[in-house]
Amino acid sequence: FTSLREIFTLMDNVRKFVRLGKRLVLAGCVYKTFTQHCYDFWIINENSMEPTLYDGQLVVSCPPGRLDLEQLKRGDVVLAKNPTCPREYVCKRIVGLQGDRVPGDYRGPEMFVPAGQVWLEGDNRAVSRDSNTYGAVPLGLIQGKLICVVWPMDLNQKLHCLHQ
Repeated sequence: FTSLREIFTLMDNVRKFVRLGKRLVLAGCVYKTFTQHCYDFWIINENSMEPTLYDGQLVVSCPPGRLDLEQLKRGDVVLAKNPTCPREYVCKRIVGLQGDRVPGDYRGPEMFVPAGQVWLEGDNRAVSRDSNTYGAVPLGLIQGKLICVVWPMDLNQKLHCLHQ
């Protein structure tokens, strides 16, 4: 360091960097709390739920911290970790709850949904990889229940809500 002025400039830059770091940590904590306990936002990136949901739509979900998994019912649309690839998420409809008998399709005989699991299927059965492929999904993989579509907006209709 050649002068005292350079040292003060360096210290001032360090203080600004530390302040920015504190703000980023605070913003991260607020975001994590909001998405775990209030609402979470997801972009649909598959076409297995057409015509209900389309690729690229922005949806709001009730996150796991606020969701009572025992209150899920047939017909609810949920987001879950993909049981065959946990880094990916799937958006599917619940068609069977624990103890339900799920009718088999061309893939085999009917199945019973085990305790603590749900049977998920996409609305677009022709392209959907769902419980017909990987079986019942543990409730612990459910990441949220979809509440409504927020984008793209149709200004001629009310907000498209997915629950009754």
